[in-house]
Amino acid sequence: MKRIEKRIQDLESRGRSDAVVLHFADGSTTILRGPEHFLGALAAAAARGALRTSEQEQQLQLIRRAAYAEEPGGGRMIELIKVMTIAADVDPSLNPEFHPSETASQ
Repeated sequence: MKRIEKRIQDLESRGRSDAVVLHFADGSTTILRGPEHFLGALAAAAARGALRTSEQEQQLQLIRRAAYAEEPGGGRMIELIKVMTIAADVDPSLNPEFHPSETASQ
């Protein structure tokens, strides 16, 4: 786990002043910029589902539609965020890791 955290910190530190370029299937592009550690905040927002700001929701929708991204230093945070966004939106009953007995006790 420490290696993953270090890698994320390295990616974020390199991305402080660089933008993320999202590429779409139609050939268009969009640039995402944000304050320091904004990709980490987007990852957290992707996991939270309904607890997203409107700006985060817009950015996450762009990420979800993007075919691929160019990130500072060749990072892969956008891919991780995309997967997290999709996973948070999936019907839990379709998730193979979902166990109804776990939610019944909560």
